[in-house]
Amino acid sequence: MGLPFWLLVFPFIELFVLIKVGSAIGAFNTIALIILGSVVGLGIIRRQGFRTMLNARAQMNQGMLPGTEMLSGFLIAMGGFLIMLPGFITDIMGLVLLVSPVQQWVIRRMLASGRWQAQHHVYEGEFYREDKEDVYSLSINHTTHSDRNDDNKQH
Repeated sequence: MGLPFWLLVFPFIELFVLIKVGSAIGAFNTIALIILGSVVGLGIIRRQGFRTMLNARAQMNQGMLPGTEMLSGFLIAMGGFLIMLPGFITDIMGLVLLVSPVQQWVIRRMLASGRWQAQHHVYEGEFYREDKEDVYSLSINHTTHSDRNDDNKQH
């Protein structure tokens, strides 16, 4: 059973669960829970986006690449998105993604797959202002690591 099968079947399963829950607790309570889930999911996404940005900046200031921090933030945002979607199965899936050991397991699996490897490029450059009166006139003299090595070999 591949992904297209589940994309077709999942909405019907979600609808079935919504109807069952609605018949057990009432339509008004079911709708209230769906709205509450949307508000909570949006709050998680907003808060986590800001937190991930701050943590990534702190790691970059220490000279580290924030790869796992970014993946963790991505998984938390995905969990918030799943909670925002109407339905109880997606809410459970979103809540599971918010659990730290589950996140660490998923991140290990993502990194082990080899599709989530970071590319490492270093760009160095210098810039100077051509006219001190005109603040908007900047020229950039860009040198790469290989250019500098070539200059060092000539001297």
